[in-house]
Amino acid sequence: MFERGLDQAFGLRRLFAPQPLWLLGLGCARGDASDRAGVAALAQALQRAGRRPVLIDLLGERGGRIDAGGRGQRSSTDRAIDRIDACEMLGEGATAHDLVALANRLRGQGRQRGAEPDVALVMADPLRLADVAAALNDRIVLFAPGDASSLARLYAQVKAVRLAHGVTRYVAAFRDARSRQGALDAHRRLADTAARFLGAAIEFGGLIPADRDPRAWDRFAADAIGWACPLDGAHAPAAC
Repeated sequence: MFERGLDQAFGLRRLFAPQPLWLLGLGCARGDASDRAGVAALAQALQRAGRRPVLIDLLGERGGRIDAGGRGQRSSTDRAIDRIDACEMLGEGATAHDLVALANRLRGQGRQRGAEPDVALVMADPLRLADVAAALNDRIVLFAPGDASSLARLYAQVKAVRLAHGVTRYVAAFRDARSRQGALDAHRRLADTAARFLGAAIEFGGLIPADRDPRAWDRFAADAIGWACPLDGAHAPAAC
């Protein structure tokens, strides 16, 4: 039987304990304007779901703030989202420790403004993402082109990550596919080849919405948050 005083104290400690900061790393296979727009739309969807995202940009995009809502329907709860150009902060040779330190520093800065982030979205080339995040999670998430002509390049990126970091688990979310069935076909070809020649497992992460419809992005964000990993105290590979 629980002792009432001790049980209440435990509950209060959990209630007021700092919430973990989550990492959602996105390996942008092309790193083009569409990838950046997709990450921004995902951040906005996470915000509508009650999260407080900050974007850590390793694609070379100039830092600034994202105008939440974009060209689509705008919610009254949408707010500007911070985007940090971290290419110099996480330069060549940066490790997972450096990423954790940067994310926690950004969290502290947000806390001082009364807008403490709870999700750090890191967008980078897949290999660059693996350099700083492979030790924090047991898988790499890919924003992947779904057209057939891009699959060879995507496979080469998976191969580079596999050889450099030994990562065997991936999630591929597809864009530019003609349909969900087209994305499934692209995933099957990629997953079969990666399993056969690299010993890697690639999970189907769904179809990245092709438009700015908030409802479609909200559904995608609900899946994407499941790919995140808690950063607090993370200094070694861990299953999330």
